[in-house]
Amino acid sequence: MPTFAALSRLVPLTLLVAAACGPTEPGGTGATTSAGDTPGTSSDTSGEPAESTSTSTGDLTTGDLTTSEPTTGPAITTTTGTPTSTTDTPDTTSTTGDPDVPLQCPEAIDQAILACVADLQSDPELAAGNFLLDLLFMCSDAEPVADDYDAHCASAPDDPICGLEYPQFVETVLPACIARAQTILFADVCLLPGSYDELLFAPAVVLMDRQFVTSAAELDATEQEQLLRASAEIGVASATVEEALSATDEGGVEQLTVLDVGTDRVLVLYSAHYAGVRHGRMFFWHTFTIAGAVEADVFTRCGVEQTIEGRPCVDALECGDEHTCFDVLEGEGGVVLAPGTCVSEVAIPGEGDACSAHADCVPSSGLLCLDQLEGDGDGTCRPGWMRRSFPGPAGDSQLVAGGTLLLPILASGIATVPTGAYLDLQIVQDAANSVAVHLVNPFGTSTPVTVSEGPVIDLQLFEVGVPTDESAGGTWHLAVEDLGGAASGVVTRLALTLDTRFD
Repeated sequence: MPTFAALSRLVPLTLLVAAACGPTEPGGTGATTSAGDTPGTSSDTSGEPAESTSTSTGDLTTGDLTTSEPTTGPAITTTTGTPTSTTDTPDTTSTTGDPDVPLQCPEAIDQAILACVADLQSDPELAAGNFLLDLLFMCSDAEPVADDYDAHCASAPDDPICGLEYPQFVETVLPACIARAQTILFADVCLLPGSYDELLFAPAVVLMDRQFVTSAAELDATEQEQLLRASAEIGVASATVEEALSATDEGGVEQLTVLDVGTDRVLVLYSAHYAGVRHGRMFFWHTFTIAGAVEADVFTRCGVEQTIEGRPCVDALECGDEHTCFDVLEGEGGVVLAPGTCVSEVAIPGEGDACSAHADCVPSSGLLCLDQLEGDGDGTCRPGWMRRSFPGPAGDSQLVAGGTLLLPILASGIATVPTGAYLDLQIVQDAANSVAVHLVNPFGTSTPVTVSEGPVIDLQLFEVGVPTDESAGGTWHLAVEDLGGAASGVVTRLALTLDTRFD
């Protein structure tokens, strides 16, 4: 494999960059390009990716995100409302003249790509801060793979892939090797959890924004293109954003924006239900590079790794020399109820500044605009790890007729006092009945949330005014008191998001 110095002079091929993030699939765009917030191309203060080498597929140029035209591929019939399932195995139909001979990417090329990545990781000349996906891009480019292809064909000349022109191999066969290598590389270090429902509670993942998009006017030009590409990859090619939105069960998509506090990269996920099943695609902010996929509620195609910052811990030894294990939640006898978080104690320039949006704080530096959601009120720039989301008990919880249901929420790995609290809650009763809902902090202070007589209570990131001089870490409780005396139903959804600071 070439040295890093040689690799750094190579111009990446769009088809390979797309394949490294997941292979081109039927109905897909085939052009997930531009790594954006990647090492060696540091973001500016607005969070936009620095200029990088422009690459193209056909008429699509991805170096300029604001002018690129959508490539949605061939139209796909969607009269049943069911998306075409995508897989991680690209089409490798034989082009040697015999359609019955499948073309397989040799495992030797997988191993050569992996060896190249390992070499780059240990190369002292390699600039610090390079991410795993970027190393995969470097090592799976057409030029460094060429020698491995030649070596394979010299030892196995009868392999059908050796009858291809090399560009044909790169386009039709190599993506399978890249996909397999990516699966191996991220197997034990993937930031993303197993399922969509676990995302906001995953270590090092912090909520920035969440909105349900029903109109193209709610998205900027790059976001519209991301949505079109996500929709096409899912199997619902659309000429317009409106078509993509209307193809979902809900007539819209959820746009979820989160910060990976370990690498200070922002990730944007577009997901929706198609025939009752959730599918989606996650991109790096302001780019078309795919960081993950949701298939039937399960995360696949991971492209972002977990690092030390934000990792759960129970003691300092797990965090190394440059981080500390902060805010482990312990019970009686020192039993660990919930882990703490590995955090850096080094001050970040801009910390404590006033803000009205996350961009004011430069998320690529690790700061978010806390103490507010959706741009309301005055915020403060603080390290992203100081905002965390915590789940309530798993499964549905039955209301108590004539009594009070108490549900614990364990909060740990955050700063000392809360500056904002936001509740996600759904309560479904069999019939109308009055209940009172309170949020109780670890100190025992109760804050009213709502009183309702309706059969359904549905709160989405509902702001609750909790005391800001009492503990944030510890066991919170949701209290549902039956005022009407005829409670019959369940709490179906419960999560608490806290913004915190040091007292």
